[in-house]
Amino acid sequence: MSIPKEPRGLMIQLMYLVLTAMLALNITKEVLDAFSTINTSIETSNDGIKEKNDRMYVAFEHIADKNPELAKKRDSLLPLAKQVREESDKMVQYLETWKQEIVKKGGGWIEENGVKKVKTMDDIDIPTRMFVEEKNGDKVKTELQNFVNKIIGIAGGSNSEVLRKQLPIQIPNKLPVTDMNRSGDWSFGTFHNIPVIAAITLFSKWQSDVRNSEAHMVENLMAQVGDDDYNQDIIKLDGFLAVATPNISYALAGDEITATIAMAAYDKSAQPTITSNVGAVKVEQGAGTLKFRASGTGVQTVRGTITVKGKGEKTETQPWEFKYTVGTAGASLQLDKMNVMYIGVPNPVTISASGYNLNDVTWTMAGAEIKSTGPGKYDVFVDKPNYQGVDYVVTATNKAGGKVEVARGKIRVKTIPSPIIRLGKVDGAGMMGTGELRAQPGLAAVLENFDFDYRYTVTSYSVLLLQKGSDVADPARGNGPMFADNNTVKDLINRARPGDRLIFENIRVKGPGVPERPAKTSLTITVR
Repeated sequence: MSIPKEPRGLMIQLMYLVLTAMLALNITKEVLDAFSTINTSIETSNDGIKEKNDRMYVAFEHIADKNPELAKKRDSLLPLAKQVREESDKMVQYLETWKQEIVKKGGGWIEENGVKKVKTMDDIDIPTRMFVEEKNGDKVKTELQNFVNKIIGIAGGSNSEVLRKQLPIQIPNKLPVTDMNRSGDWSFGTFHNIPVIAAITLFSKWQSDVRNSEAHMVENLMAQVGDDDYNQDIIKLDGFLAVATPNISYALAGDEITATIAMAAYDKSAQPTITSNVGAVKVEQGAGTLKFRASGTGVQTVRGTITVKGKGEKTETQPWEFKYTVGTAGASLQLDKMNVMYIGVPNPVTISASGYNLNDVTWTMAGAEIKSTGPGKYDVFVDKPNYQGVDYVVTATNKAGGKVEVARGKIRVKTIPSPIIRLGKVDGAGMMGTGELRAQPGLAAVLENFDFDYRYTVTSYSVLLLQKGSDVADPARGNGPMFADNNTVKDLINRARPGDRLIFENIRVKGPGVPERPAKTSLTITVR
């Protein structure tokens, strides 16, 4: 017999997409909207799986109704099935509680153009804080593993290890070691730097896995009733279940989908008649196999009927259907450090591709020098500012061998900001004792809140010593940052006494790859 199993194929690929394509801060709105759509589709699919599972329990209760001997065996197995349902319901609710907590911290649900979305669905700090820093990811992993152990313990019997490998839920203690996750920590590899909407989608996916695992375990119990040979003249409507199970629930356009269609508690010797709205169904040993290619985009519905003839003259016909989501292949570009590019430094970029091999993805940007640093990784060098943004285009080789455009956008290009000037710990204006003042080696040019490793050097400046009670300032000129190289400047510093002021102005700086420019600030030191 066969009952619903939501296979993990491309659904697991979806999980990896969450963990790889969304690591950067500059996440495109289109990608976030796609995840919102996928999450809604999974939640809709989960409702359908729950309904099918409920009908399956009804079918279980009526297996072998006319065979007292087999009915006794059914009655001994049915309580185990109900225990599996109870554990599954608790696990789905546990995952739902976490989903709602993520939504709450993400600002709650809002409606945009008629579509339900999380208010801050691009926030990558919330999942990281909740599940990595606060260690809740370890709790989720443990609960998922415990759920598998419980249902295997309830319904696995002598076939436990085989069933364990067939379940959609596969939660390893460790993940493969990467440069970002050198310890292979599951929570870090699963939740670190993923946006809120991706975390919600991940929990919806686990809920789907739980419902499909529930169905898989109850199927195992139903198979143990062994009712293939009992004589039944008619087929009872509430004793059978029309089942349609696709091998994937998320596909790219052009992917092949295989679906198995059968009536639960079926007779292998029967030859049911099966119809579908997407093509012919091949029937072997009582079950039908349907193969077709994904088409369209978004949620697609496949439906048909299955007719089974009893050992008498009567037949039973039931409708079946399943839903799958068709995505589109594409790619996204993320700036790894800041949301703009700067002249004079290597700007790291990551290309993430959905539905394509990274080796088949290339990109161009007008006026930029692009150097590959690894799979999907690049350093970009730009030389002209453009505050409106420079166009970039991402292309890929499709399955037919042709080149297609998969992403396009603009990246702003800026010059590196001017630095502030600091003497010791003072910038702008401040006080300094004579001993501390004379111990300072020179002026420092500092870039604040700048992620790149870039350093300016002071090239020239003027300094005035305004002594206490005097209206006449003594000037000096400095070249280079070090006071030891400028005797006149050093002389002014040594002459300074408490109450005097040193004013550094007309300060100019120079950095790699950019012309000499004025510093952002001047500097006034009051001697104390």
